[in-house]
Amino acid sequence: MPSPNESRLMANGCDMPIEVFQDRIVDIMAEMFRSWSIDELLLHPRDGMEYCSTVRRTTGFHDLPDDLILRILLNRRKSP
Repeated sequence: MPSPNESRLMANGCDMPIEVFQDRIVDIMAEMFRSWSIDELLLHPRDGMEYCSTVRRTTGFHDLPDDLILRILLNRRKSP
């Protein structure tokens, strides 16, 4: 049974396995904000919005909401 985040990914047009998607968004964050932690990104809302826009543009999944992208990124922090 898929997790709530996996279900939301699929419902928003993402056919990528969640683990692959998670790896990709972690890589994007490292490229954009080399010295920042995930927590630091979340403390800068405008940068967080820019990050989410970049994730959508880079992955081609244009319908993913910001909160879903950031939740999946946070889950990486909780279980690296």
